[in-house]
Amino acid sequence: MDPRYSQVVRAAELYYDRNLGQQEIAKILGISRPTVSRLLAEARENGVVQITIERLIEKNAELAEQLRLKFDLRDAVVVAAGGDYGDALKRVGEAAAELLVSILEDNIIIGISWGQTLYHTVQALDDTPMNGIEVIQMTGALGYGDPSIDGPELALRLAERLHGSYRYVNAPAVVGSGEIRDILWQQPQIRQTLERAAQAKIMMMGIGSLADNLSSLQRAGYLTEEERLIHLSVGAVGHLLARMIDRDGDEVEAYNQRVVAIPFEYLRQAKWSIGISASSLKAPAVLGALRGRYFNTLVIDEESALEILRLAEKS
Repeated sequence: MDPRYSQVVRAAELYYDRNLGQQEIAKILGISRPTVSRLLAEARENGVVQITIERLIEKNAELAEQLRLKFDLRDAVVVAAGGDYGDALKRVGEAAAELLVSILEDNIIIGISWGQTLYHTVQALDDTPMNGIEVIQMTGALGYGDPSIDGPELALRLAERLHGSYRYVNAPAVVGSGEIRDILWQQPQIRQTLERAAQAKIMMMGIGSLADNLSSLQRAGYLTEEERLIHLSVGAVGHLLARMIDRDGDEVEAYNQRVVAIPFEYLRQAKWSIGISASSLKAPAVLGALRGRYFNTLVIDEESALEILRLAEKS
């Protein structure tokens, strides 16, 4: 019998079966602690120890690690492929909810946007009692179409599940001019709410596409077909918090002057700034947001992850 193999097995038995620490194992085997660490790593690499994680959602760890390293993210979660767009939305929402629960703390602010990915995230959350949670919109409301995916409703439902409080932004996401936006900013209720949202420790947001069948801003009446095509012609690829961004994450200023939302700089300051997306059609917009460093954590489906890496390599 190979002495090295026997030593690997013995170290694994002491660590996994008897729950001994590495220093104690080193003493028993008469070796150094770093050597114990190497033996345990070898046990996993050679199949002596096989670790199985019981998951509710199947994930692609290899793709997640590629994204994390490529874009210097704090974390990435990639949901395994399978099913149509509706199924991808549901599974990505479940993964985002699982991530949220794992990082929750008492007495913090959670900032949210709006959209279908946030809807499925909130829907996937079980009742999770916390202390002192405050959920706040980071942008104005869509105000048209399905209220269940709009910011006010999502803030309410998320706060209910976390036993917390919530605040609305009593304004549209996009107004008629920069002057109107400035007037709204001067209203104490709106200004104070957005200023508090900017202090959120956890920020969760969907990424908007300018693909004709995915533009939530267009469905809500904030963007005409002519405007959508104009934005595409000048380089816009999507929107985040209703603000247009190009392929490098730079803002498309003319439209963004009309947006009621926290400035992008606060997304970069949050402890957890989480982007959530479930369609490969949104890959150019997600890539732009990654390049702009608007979130440090990404929850996404497998097809989208592959497309983002492909686009990043191509450019």
